[in-house]
Amino acid sequence: MISVRRFAEFAIALSIVALAYNTSAQESKKPFEPVPGMPGKDSVWVPTPFATLEKMYDMAKLTPKDFVMDLGSGDGRAIIVAAKRGAPGLGVEWNQDLVDLSNKLAAEAGVSHLAKFVRGDMFAADISKASVLGLFMLPDQLAKLTPKFLAMQPGSRITVNGFGIPGWTTDSTERATGECGTWCTAHLYIVPAPVEGTWRLGDGNLTLKQSFQMLTGTLTIGGKATPIANGRLNGAEIAFTAGETQYTGRVDGNSMTGAMKGQASGSWSASRK
Repeated sequence: MISVRRFAEFAIALSIVALAYNTSAQESKKPFEPVPGMPGKDSVWVPTPFATLEKMYDMAKLTPKDFVMDLGSGDGRAIIVAAKRGAPGLGVEWNQDLVDLSNKLAAEAGVSHLAKFVRGDMFAADISKASVLGLFMLPDQLAKLTPKFLAMQPGSRITVNGFGIPGWTTDSTERATGECGTWCTAHLYIVPAPVEGTWRLGDGNLTLKQSFQMLTGTLTIGGKATPIANGRLNGAEIAFTAGETQYTGRVDGNSMTGAMKGQASGSWSASRK
């Protein structure tokens, strides 16, 4: 039978061994370092080059008044680069190790008061507060998120590295210079106001069909239907031609106001029917 003294000595010895083991394990554990190509929840992680991010934000005309979001934010660089320009932002990332690393890098860059990161599903994220998105996604992922993009405030800017949003014509495409490897192409999309439908314009009806920022339709006055041409939206700004008259204006929910020039001149207004 083991004496109390021998049992106490044995317990102390076990404690010393356990402490030594835990200390050794902690010392051997290396800090997390992301590797390009590492698998994630929905795709592998490939970082956007810093030169391309700068080009994306130049195209978006980013200011400190904007709120930036990145979906699948990886090591946080898209939000940190925006924060260095004075713009607050939020990165949504599924991998908690990447979230922790992003917060660490933001603190090291001195922008943790602007750059925030949370763990979450990029497809479930609420992007309604964002005025600028800085993204690097596959086309099928962009297509899945398109309904959310179109629900953003008109005039919001979506900047994308490499891949375009399927079916949506870019408002601008440019190439970055510097160290960007094969990922130098940046696309800009400006979220258009939703205008599809029929509007009462003066004594006539303006019927619009919308494909992202592109517009087609007819202006019917006195039973005569005139096709509209060159119809386009730039955020909440609208422009189109009907016959020999050019219309420009601004959309505000269910109303539009603007100016005409050409065959007819003056101001115009329309309300959604």
